Amino acid sequence: MLSNLTKLLTVLILLLSFINYSSADSKIDNAVDQTTEFLKSVSKRGLTKKQTAEFLNNYAITLKDERTDGVVTYIFDSDSYKRYKDGVIISEDGWRFSNLGALRVFSGDIRLTWKIKIGKENFIVIKPKFQPIGKEYPFTYQLKKLFFEKIQ
Repeated sequence: MLSNLTKLLTVLILLLSFINYSSADSKIDNAVDQTTEFLKSVSKRGLTKKQTAEFLNNYAITLKDERTDGVVTYIFDSDSYKRYKDGVIISEDGWRFSNLGALRVFSGDIRLTWKIKIGKENFIVIKPKFQPIGKEYPFTYQLKKLFFEKIQ
């Protein structure tokens, strides 16, 4: 029964492809072009694991995340990070790289994946564990040394 259904489905697909060959061909080309552009835009300016580690080691990151604290500054150490608001530490938690090289930032029991994109506009794509797509957050950065000079 399954093979009869497969044969019928194959014949139906062939008939439809002959009828709408030219329009289907252009639709496929458009879909391929859109997919290619999407993949280029996603991977265009994302930092690699090594670049991300170097960036976190040297810079303080300031952004408005979706926590209720407003604009905060993240300072990453070797295995933890601190969030600063107006020069005062408001929270501290851990971070690490996953086996595939993704930056994982922990907030209590919540595990977030960060992808840092630097270019004309700087964005961090923050994605919770069970969501397929993350949200872009604009950010600024400065040398850690300059940040600590400002708050003292």
